[in-house]
Amino acid sequence: MILDWFFGLDISILGPAIVILIEGAAEFGNQVGLRSHVAQTENADVGTLAGAALGLLALLVAFNFSMAEARFDARRNLVLEEANAIGSTANFALMLPAAAQQPILDLLRDYTAVRIGLGVGHDQSKMEQDIARSLELQTRLWQQAVAVTAADPHSLPAYRFVGSLNEMNNIHEARLTALRNHVPFAVLLMLIGTSMVAMGFTGYNAGVSGTRRHLTMFIMTLTIALLILLIIDLDRPYRGLILVPVQALVDTAQGLPR
Repeated sequence: MILDWFFGLDISILGPAIVILIEGAAEFGNQVGLRSHVAQTENADVGTLAGAALGLLALLVAFNFSMAEARFDARRNLVLEEANAIGSTANFALMLPAAAQQPILDLLRDYTAVRIGLGVGHDQSKMEQDIARSLELQTRLWQQAVAVTAADPHSLPAYRFVGSLNEMNNIHEARLTALRNHVPFAVLLMLIGTSMVAMGFTGYNAGVSGTRRHLTMFIMTLTIALLILLIIDLDRPYRGLILVPVQALVDTAQGLPR
């Protein structure tokens, strides 16, 4: 998919590409403006258009940042919920018959290790392997739950263990959905396109005024590009500088009874 390819790009490639696109639009607008013969009243209109385009860009940046931040918070909260669910399942496992405890705890340790590395590295093949391994461990845990329940259908600890295990399984799918849920690619394209238009008008406005503000426009271009990269990085859960913390799962793995 195009979205997977886009989010898989290294920041050292994506960053310069965005800077070149926006700076190229600004320089093109400036060159067109320098070659234009615009009356003073029309020059004011060009300045108004440039201001309006920059205002629209600011609105889109805020909109995209809000969406990316909401997705980041959802992923972070689901890691915490999963850690709590695994911990609760382990605690309820300690209330089961002694013969069933150790196999369940061993499976939970393996499951937690897989969940810590889920999605890390943006490797699609590893992601599929982690999902398959998670489902395999869930199946084996349910087999243990069925065996415990069959041995004593009226056991309250077994009932609580099954409920906690069910919650853990539900969080598995919720976390996968959150990992796959990104800011729509079309919205990001609109943001980059609006950035090019806004800086194009800004360069044109400088050009019709007879000025070559290369340094000023480059600083503005760099600022806009960094904001776009921040939004993209925030929306890539396990790649880049801003990563979803999994310390809660690490703490849970270390705290599981042995």
